Amino acid sequence: MSTTNDLRGIPLLASLDTPTLADTARRMRHCTYRPGQYILIAGEQAPGLFFVLQGKVRLSRTAPDGREQVLAMIGPGEPFDPVPLFDGGPNPSSARAMSPVRCLLLLREDLLVLIERHPGLAFSMLGLMASKVRELAGLVEDLAFRTVRARLARQLLAEAAEGSADLTHQELAERAGTIREIAGRALRRLAEEGLVRLERGRVIVLDPEGLTKVIEE
Repeated sequence: MSTTNDLRGIPLLASLDTPTLADTARRMRHCTYRPGQYILIAGEQAPGLFFVLQGKVRLSRTAPDGREQVLAMIGPGEPFDPVPLFDGGPNPSSARAMSPVRCLLLLREDLLVLIERHPGLAFSMLGLMASKVRELAGLVEDLAFRTVRARLARQLLAEAAEGSADLTHQELAERAGTIREIAGRALRRLAEEGLVRLERGRVIVLDPEGLTKVIEE
């Protein structure tokens, strides 16, 4: 069973009053997943709303030809897959553990009961849905109006931690909506311009301001 302190570490729930948190905590289930294990499959029914406590979860869609478009990377404190809980449809994306993952799961029927009982939770869920719409609008803008080079620069700035992004060329390509070969050429050009340094399994960001200018090209 979760405690209210567990839930206060989740931004979506942190502002709820103590009775709402306590009622929610009683209904949460703990789940664990191995690296590479699928948590959700696109097209299947969602059991409920997941909250990541530890690890990274990748949300993606796969085309008939096998190409994968990464929609989001979900980290500690973040929820994922709320849409099918409200429209009754299948999962719009697949969720895969990219590291050892611990999650809390709030079953759909429990979530709907809680929303009816606690208006504060209903407002939080509306905020979550609005934020997802904005994220997808930003993704559409990237794919429609930015070059692969600009999309890679944006991903590098978003993912860089202490000057490096621990991502392979394949992972960067998936997040930028392209294939590995094209991403590799764009990354080598960024390296030639002195904006990044390429190492095995990671990219070192040398010039964040320069990458920002690439995004604006």
